[in-house]
Amino acid sequence: MSRPKGSKNKKTLLSEALLDDKIAEQKVVIRKLDQELNKLLTAQENLKEQLKTKKKELRTATRTLTVLEEKKEQADAVAVAAVQKKEIEKVVSTLVGSGKSAEEILAYLNKQ
Repeated sequence: MSRPKGSKNKKTLLSEALLDDKIAEQKVVIRKLDQELNKLLTAQENLKEQLKTKKKELRTATRTLTVLEEKKEQADAVAVAAVQKKEIEKVVSTLVGSGKSAEEILAYLNKQ
């Protein structure tokens, strides 16, 4: 068998009109991709701004929560102190009513 002559990697020549059409198509593709890229970059900037805003809102809400929790703890402590005071007053009035002296009442309160 004889080998065919010529290169198998032979480049075909394209007509000038065909080349112009392909160049125009590629320019259209490039324009579309550029427009999409610009839209995505704009969306990215908007999302960055939204992220900053949300982070700021989160920090503010966290600080507010912390302040409210501290106020609640203080209010609870005041309420507990008021209950303890009432209990002590009740015990003291009971002890005074039973005829105990001030020294005996202090000794009883110090035990508790």
